[in-house]
Amino acid sequence: MKKSFGQHFLHDKNIIAKILASVCPDADEMIVEVGPGAGALTEGLAVMNHSLTLIESDRDLLPSLHDRFPSATIISADAAQVDYDAITVGRSWIFVSNLPYNAGNAILEKIFRSKNPPRELIVMVQKEVGERMMAKSGEMSVLSVATQLYADVHRLFIVKPGAFIPPPKVDSMVLRIVTKNNIPNPEPIIALAKIAFAHRRKQLRQTLAQANVADISAIDRAIESLSYPKTVRPQDISTEDWIRLFDALTPS
Repeated sequence: MKKSFGQHFLHDKNIIAKILASVCPDADEMIVEVGPGAGALTEGLAVMNHSLTLIESDRDLLPSLHDRFPSATIISADAAQVDYDAITVGRSWIFVSNLPYNAGNAILEKIFRSKNPPRELIVMVQKEVGERMMAKSGEMSVLSVATQLYADVHRLFIVKPGAFIPPPKVDSMVLRIVTKNNIPNPEPIIALAKIAFAHRRKQLRQTLAQANVADISAIDRAIESLSYPKTVRPQDISTEDWIRLFDALTPS
């Protein structure tokens, strides 16, 4: 086990069974698993009779994976750098992963930005990260805005440290993330949110004005058009209203 890979191998059979029960591919869908590790989830995924691709960055684990799962496509790569469009070639697919704690956000960002994102993702993340991804008005962050622009996030269950070897220091959370269809380009909206959350304790109007997003009067009109007070802070803006705010501040 290597700290550099953020490895915590899942061994609890009940948790493994619950995760696998959450994976429901259609008949012709691919399954892509990132970080198969010792193959705890891979054994169940391999018997679903679907096209299975494994992405593993730890080269020491590759010989065992090749031996145990000869019909799977195995890619030795950093999952945050993989071209998922090249792997899936336009096919519908499902993403499954016990995401490494130190690279989970980067991997999800890469996937969401792909031209052919998965229909859904079944992922395990740190509980705190999962809560931030699902946050509502009053507790929003760049992560919650970005995730919710791309997808709907659903909590499935909590996983305690004892389910892993070695046990992590925090609880984990399994999520079902269903990607959205026909969404507007999220990246400019996320860029606006990043500007705002750079000073999350300051009033939104002040931060946007200081960043020259627009003049203060235009910002005030945009905020008031969404029925927020001028004193609103970025964490109070819902995902839907980030879209409306961007539209109000963007010249047509």
